[in-house]
Amino acid sequence: MSDSVEYLYKNHHAWLYGWLRNRLKQDALAADLAHDTFIKIIQHHERYSYEQPRALLTTIARNLANKWWQRKQIEQAYQDSLLLQETEYYPSPEQEVIVIQALLELSSIMRGLKDREKQVFILWQIEGLNYARIAEQLDVSLITVKRDMKKIMLCCLSVMDVE
Repeated sequence: MSDSVEYLYKNHHAWLYGWLRNRLKQDALAADLAHDTFIKIIQHHERYSYEQPRALLTTIARNLANKWWQRKQIEQAYQDSLLLQETEYYPSPEQEVIVIQALLELSSIMRGLKDREKQVFILWQIEGLNYARIAEQLDVSLITVKRDMKKIMLCCLSVMDVE
């Protein structure tokens, strides 16, 4: 661990934990996110500038908190959808983690797309339409659908962290 990361931890961990605790009103979550913030810094210490340490810490912690809340919302929506099923279905914990991770990735993909691109994605993945039928349904050219699909694929790759 570099000296700057060690210095950052020693001098700002308590402050970050307090900052998170005041905002989240949950001690355990604040402790987890403060810990995760420093883990992220350790993993990517060469990427960061340490000139404004509290700005760095709050930016990373805010992003982690947002991801945590998004995950909780998706988990709740998934649990709610299971309750609406007519048959009793109880996924294993492993299945649940896989589905929630897939939903998080899908949510991230959809956030990265414009409205028409979202429509193209849904028609392609959910409805199973080919490019020509998508173009016809959306009243756009085939080349537009191909361009949208390129953007969708790039977005998928970036979310999955594939190079």
